[in-house]
Amino acid sequence: MLINVYVEYNRLRNTFTYSCDSHVEVGCRVRVEFNNRTLIGFVEEVDVESDFKNIKPIIEVIDEKPLLNCELKLLADYMADFYASSKVTCYKTMLPPALRPSSNHSKVIYEEYAVLKESNLPLTSRQKEVLTSFTYPCKMSEIRKVSSSIAKALLDKGYIVIEKRIKDSNTHVSSILDVQHELTFEQEHAIETIQSTDKTVSLLHGVTGSGKTEVFLRLAENVLACGKQVLFLVPEIGLTPMMIQRVQARFQQKIAIYHSGLNAQEKLEQYNLVKENKVDIVVGTRSACFMPFSSLGLILMDEEHDSSYKQDNTPRYHTRDIVLFRAAYHKCKVVLASATPSLESYARAYKNVYELIELKHRIHEMPEIQLVDMKKERVTNGLSQTLLQAIYERLSRKEQVILLLNRRGYLPVVRCSDCGHVRICPDCGIALTYHKNQNALVCHCCGRQFPFHEECPSCHSKNYFKAGMGTERLEEQILEIFKDYHVVRMDADSTRRKNAHEKLLKEFEESGDLLIGTQMVAKGLDFERVTLVGILNADATLCRNDYRASETAYEMLEQASGRSGRGTLKGEVLIQTFDPDHFVMQCVKLHDYKLFFNQEMKYRHLGMYPPYVYLCTLVFTHFDINEAYKQANEAKAYFQSIRVLGPIEIRMQQKKRRVRLILKSKDDKLLHTLVKNYLDTTKQIVDVNMHPVMMEE
Repeated sequence: MLINVYVEYNRLRNTFTYSCDSHVEVGCRVRVEFNNRTLIGFVEEVDVESDFKNIKPIIEVIDEKPLLNCELKLLADYMADFYASSKVTCYKTMLPPALRPSSNHSKVIYEEYAVLKESNLPLTSRQKEVLTSFTYPCKMSEIRKVSSSIAKALLDKGYIVIEKRIKDSNTHVSSILDVQHELTFEQEHAIETIQSTDKTVSLLHGVTGSGKTEVFLRLAENVLACGKQVLFLVPEIGLTPMMIQRVQARFQQKIAIYHSGLNAQEKLEQYNLVKENKVDIVVGTRSACFMPFSSLGLILMDEEHDSSYKQDNTPRYHTRDIVLFRAAYHKCKVVLASATPSLESYARAYKNVYELIELKHRIHEMPEIQLVDMKKERVTNGLSQTLLQAIYERLSRKEQVILLLNRRGYLPVVRCSDCGHVRICPDCGIALTYHKNQNALVCHCCGRQFPFHEECPSCHSKNYFKAGMGTERLEEQILEIFKDYHVVRMDADSTRRKNAHEKLLKEFEESGDLLIGTQMVAKGLDFERVTLVGILNADATLCRNDYRASETAYEMLEQASGRSGRGTLKGEVLIQTFDPDHFVMQCVKLHDYKLFFNQEMKYRHLGMYPPYVYLCTLVFTHFDINEAYKQANEAKAYFQSIRVLGPIEIRMQQKKRRVRLILKSKDDKLLHTLVKNYLDTTKQIVDVNMHPVMMEE
């Protein structure tokens, strides 16, 4: 029998033919020889015909049964087609690490379980006593603890047999008591509208603190009562503990948890809970959208605007697209929720494609927002006098403060004061950030670390420019000023360890006074004692060379502002800015999303950017910049029927030079067809980003 196989590491969109003497089904993994290497393949077709001679046999069939059900195979087809990616890359993305079609995937850890069987062979009284003292199936290790010799005798005489099961891992989150609030009129109306609308997708646009989570829980309650499954999606791992706690407290049942903080064993366990229909609720981040549901009844996507929902490597899928595909397959409803919806989603709701539901009023009073003009303020190490005074007042009243600085590390840029030399990553060509705790220079692009030497490598001076700061330096300064208070820092560096997000949030809730962090503290946090949010370096996002700069800035500032005053205490927000008259700052101050939406849409229309057109970026990579430009220019000629921007060089990656093209088209179908035809015709290896959320610089 001949079979067609997608082989790992092959970025082309074609299969390879092998012979197979064993029984194998479509969707199973096989081990094959490819380019003198032993690799893993994914069976795409069986009983095929071929004119080729000397076809290689497969080495081994790995799976007895297909790994993907019918729906997930269709989803892989859709992803490969929509995102112009190879099918095997989609399989790798969809499956948990332990099941991926990859020769270096993580190994599954098994435990031995004793299963009771019938036997007529005689037992001693002690053997009978041990045999009847356990409830089966049970861990074999428990029987061996009592007596290894008796355990062996029970096995030899056939009273028990060993069954290997995937080792259970601890993915539990600390529990909380459920608080079921009385619904407001707006919440009741929102639930009724979502349930009665004939539209698949509803956009729940609710100001921060308006009770969107309670709406989620009530909707889920109705779906679970009908015997269907529910998927709760959050954009970042830091938000999963809080959502899990709320869901567990309400429904009091086992929940599958799926996010990047789990190891391969834990991911496989959670995946199997869903596959074997042992859970009805899944809470997770982006990758949870691929769980093997059998009866999905509702998908809830919180903070739908967040860029974390977009995958940043191939295939560069957007979770929203996957959610819409799965909702159509299961004929279930989707609720996209945000206080700051993406312009694309709000525009679809505005055009009546999505059902628009608005929660215009907060459960508690909206916080007062003050724009602190840094051109007029007395500043101490990046902190205005107004902000420092406000922190003193809150802490003296035993209230909590959150400070947002969206830059981690100690010094963002290490520059010599004498010659101006800046330490650059040799792989990526961007400035290295100094991390004082590690006394190292770190590239925030590739993650490489370099030893920090006091002496400038260019002029040998020891005078470094100390301006600018990251969260590490801010924490140091806050600890100096507020010595008697408990400070918690939350950023990518402090949350590297397992369950660090949950531990830090619990620490802040129980004993913390100030929480310092990057944008991960701007979303979803709900602490009643937080009455002040201070936002430092608020203009930084506006300076990005990206058409979404204003939208990203507005979302972060508005979301961060919403962390203040979520209880009965009055909240306040201080935003440090050098441009308080900027329209983004004014819209945030007024909590006016629609004003921002109308202004930003005018700019998008003039510049012909989404949602008025569809974009795709093609990035060409080569050690020789001239070769990269040559490939890009050849591609530009191929796409002459649509508008093309570039080519332009962007930052390096792994010492390779990169050149980018931006494709623009009002016809999304045409854009996809052209890109796929280009890839299939030229067999060119190119990084494709369909519908990019952010432009690489």
